[in-house]
Amino acid sequence: MLEFRLLGDIDVRVDGHRIEVGPARQRCVLVALLVEANEVVSVDQLLDRVWGDRRPQRARETLYSYLSRLRNHLSPAGDVTVLRRSAGYQLTVEPDAVDLHRFRGLVRQARSTLDDARALGLFDEALGLWRGEAFAHLETPWLSALRTALGQERFAAELDRCDIALRQGRHAALLPELSRRAGEHPLDERLAGQLMLALYRSGRQADALEHYSRLRHRLADTLGVDPGPELRRLHLRMLHTDPELASPSGGGIEAAPPVSSPPRPHQLPPTVADFTGRGDAVGRLETSLTGPADRLRVVALSGPAGVGKSSLAWYVAHRLRREYPDGQLYADLRGSWPDAADAFAVLRRFLRVLGIPDSLHSDSLEERAGQFRDAVHERRLLVVLDDARSAAQVRPLLPGGAPGAVIVTSRARLTGLEGAAHLGLATFAPDEAIQLLERIVGPDRARTEPAAVAEIVRLCGYLPLAVRIAAARLAARPHWRLGQLAERLRDELGRLDELATDDLEVRASLGLSYQALAEPARRMLRLLSLLDAPDVPAWTGAAMLDVPPAQAEILLESLVDACLLELLDPSGGEPRYGMHDLVRLFARERAAAEESDEVRRAALERAFGAWLTRAEAADERLPGRTLARISGPARRWPPAAPAEPVEDPVGWFDRERPALVASIRQAAGLDLAELAWNLAATTQPCYELRGMHDEARQLHQAALRACRRAGERRGEAVLLRNLADLWTSRPGTELRDKLDAAEAALRIFRLVDEPRGVADALWLCADVYRVTGRHQEAAPLLAEALSISAAAGYQLGECHALAQRAIISREQGRDEVARELGHRYLDLARRMGASRDESTALTVLGLTYGDLDRPEPGQEYLRQAVAVARETGDQVQETYALARLGQLYAVIGHRSARHTLAVALARSQADGLAFGEAISLIGLGELELIDGRPRRAVALLRRVLQLLGEARFHFIRARTLTVLGHAYASVEDNPAAASAWSAAYALFRQIDNEPAASRVAALLPGIPVQRTLR
Repeated sequence: MLEFRLLGDIDVRVDGHRIEVGPARQRCVLVALLVEANEVVSVDQLLDRVWGDRRPQRARETLYSYLSRLRNHLSPAGDVTVLRRSAGYQLTVEPDAVDLHRFRGLVRQARSTLDDARALGLFDEALGLWRGEAFAHLETPWLSALRTALGQERFAAELDRCDIALRQGRHAALLPELSRRAGEHPLDERLAGQLMLALYRSGRQADALEHYSRLRHRLADTLGVDPGPELRRLHLRMLHTDPELASPSGGGIEAAPPVSSPPRPHQLPPTVADFTGRGDAVGRLETSLTGPADRLRVVALSGPAGVGKSSLAWYVAHRLRREYPDGQLYADLRGSWPDAADAFAVLRRFLRVLGIPDSLHSDSLEERAGQFRDAVHERRLLVVLDDARSAAQVRPLLPGGAPGAVIVTSRARLTGLEGAAHLGLATFAPDEAIQLLERIVGPDRARTEPAAVAEIVRLCGYLPLAVRIAAARLAARPHWRLGQLAERLRDELGRLDELATDDLEVRASLGLSYQALAEPARRMLRLLSLLDAPDVPAWTGAAMLDVPPAQAEILLESLVDACLLELLDPSGGEPRYGMHDLVRLFARERAAAEESDEVRRAALERAFGAWLTRAEAADERLPGRTLARISGPARRWPPAAPAEPVEDPVGWFDRERPALVASIRQAAGLDLAELAWNLAATTQPCYELRGMHDEARQLHQAALRACRRAGERRGEAVLLRNLADLWTSRPGTELRDKLDAAEAALRIFRLVDEPRGVADALWLCADVYRVTGRHQEAAPLLAEALSISAAAGYQLGECHALAQRAIISREQGRDEVARELGHRYLDLARRMGASRDESTALTVLGLTYGDLDRPEPGQEYLRQAVAVARETGDQVQETYALARLGQLYAVIGHRSARHTLAVALARSQADGLAFGEAISLIGLGELELIDGRPRRAVALLRRVLQLLGEARFHFIRARTLTVLGHAYASVEDNPAAASAWSAAYALFRQIDNEPAASRVAALLPGIPVQRTLR
């Protein structure tokens, strides 16, 4: 037979033989599991119970070690198992094998039987299990509090036993025991009443009255109170020598009211049979509601409609029944309904179940609340107040202090509930939602369509109520494929119609929260739902309602308090507000019903205008740009006051990007062309800095379609110009696309007389010609761009023309000309404060000095280029400059060459920058050749040629082919070497780089050498 003895020293026995269960901490783990035998105890709970706030390093690993050892120690007993569950650990054992649970079971039996003799025997058996203080010689904060609570349970059982013994006329035998206990508990009125009754029945009326007098003085001196009404009535009956108090001959007389056991209500609703997930929330609730407490413990559980607050509260309350043996009270406060429950009426029901008849109930709310606090004073009783409307509704229903506890659920955040611990409940994690659906429809059925299961719970927004409804509909329709319901839910206009079954309906549940709002907050919710943006800052709400931001923030916070909006982590210091998908659908329904088309469109225009105003403010603070800032007359918000300066423009863009993406697409889809193109164009420089070209192109193309539908030519030209600039050397991109866009932009800019746009389009066309080796065609375009820029005072255009001319000069082998143009470019960029152009100019100079066999200044310029780009957050330019620096390091044998190139390569590959990847690989190929690994060099350099393609980057391809020829020659593949050098020679000739062509020609027989090799 297996025995776990906790009511004294920890003692485990199998068939009478003691089992060693390890050191003190390990015994604490055993106790923590045994106290909740057959229940799951979370890891966090175990850590808290074993160590409290003084957890050692690697506490979890230590805990797992203890659990493993306990399994080994308990292995001789086949009737006990320590199991790992998803939510924690569970010790399975027959409850009667644990003396604590046997004690509680015997006490329950004793209290429920009507046979006094049997009850007395049961109490004697229960109390006989105690061998001293519970968990003797073990000390943790949790154990100390539990030891105190169990001592109170033991004391209550002893008093209950005394009541029965008094009824059986055993007052004389009880006197020594009662006198001793009265000395140990000098302020306990129930015990005092029992001692007074035993003394009175033993013919010692004077001693009984004297004991009352001492108690009354002691209560007054210690607590400043008089004895309670029951004890006062007993005293009065003794003064009047009430004959009913005398002990009858041959039997007992029913005890007086003060010594009767108070009712122990169990009013909790049944726990949800398929309760799923919420392991963290369960652990946090149980941690808050267990352990030592010197005040009333209140947990306020808040969350949106349908998130499962009530189910969680009921589940945890049932799990904590042993922690609160004096009962559980429950009330549905109907806070989300128009006819919310009245605290006065709730108190009437509470007092009734606590045994106080209606005739004694006060007619005042304040006094009735006081009666309730008196009735539950010093009782371990759990109160669950479901669906509260406000803190004011809850306060009269709270016990006065420890050891009681309260769980409150509400759709509102009850911030006015003093001393409460607040726990916000969010929607399910995807795996929890899937688990709930599987439990309802059946795992076998769910496994046949896993993709449909994932889509259903996603379209339900992972809201437990919505998932439950969807699953219930499927369970009621076994002939449906899960994909059928997923298809129905895809239709946003009909989704809420689908999420209804019997008395469960998402729309109705949200409607209660909506109706509880004041009209200004309702209107904020309606208008805010019109935006496709996933989350918004407060000034967006201000724009939607056309009110000051401070007023909008008050309304937004009220929606957060009502759990209709979620306050997101303000990582940038500015609060952001998110809306659940189903709340958005509901609010859009209300907006369609309550707002006109004109009002809805005007609100969206103001919101998009607010983003435009702030995007322009961010653009003003950027360290540099590649194109002229050309804007149109789109409506800004606020229309008069300028936006506040944006201190960190790139950080602002990172935070707002999801909202900007949604807004540009939504504006384009609504044919708000002016707003769409201005927003897309204004954010383009930030996209450039972040290297996010694909997304920027998609947004530009959406806005471009809107401009063409509206006949908005200026916007069309700006977007075409930007699209040309957004072309990068990524695989799959076509130079023809860039040239077509630039030429189309050039035609429209000439038409609308926008010289800065003309200059930009010219150098973009020239850039295509340069990249494809058509340097002669690029030259006149750059000359025109430089002339137009100078005439228009457009310094950025001059910068670009100088940059292109410097690059072309270098690619043609005119290094001194390139150096002179590079310095002019750098000087102009620095005068303008254009950081991106400064970094680019430094890169051009670094490369040029390297070509001039002056690596020292070349290195310095390139290091400066990296530093400037890094300082301004220009990730793309930083990557390119790093690759160029690594390439120069490789040529001169610098020890940091390989590391620098590896970093540039990794960044290029991560960001999809094929040009940066190619430059990095060239440098690594040269390093492999220098280090005597020509075959590895061949592989790397051939990869470079694949990345660069056939029709572009003639200069870089020619240089790569030259090095590749040397690598082939090193492995004695002379035909391949000759082929590579011949191709390099042809490319150098095509771009008019005669010096480089001559150097390659010297490597090939049969080709006349025109210049001396360097």
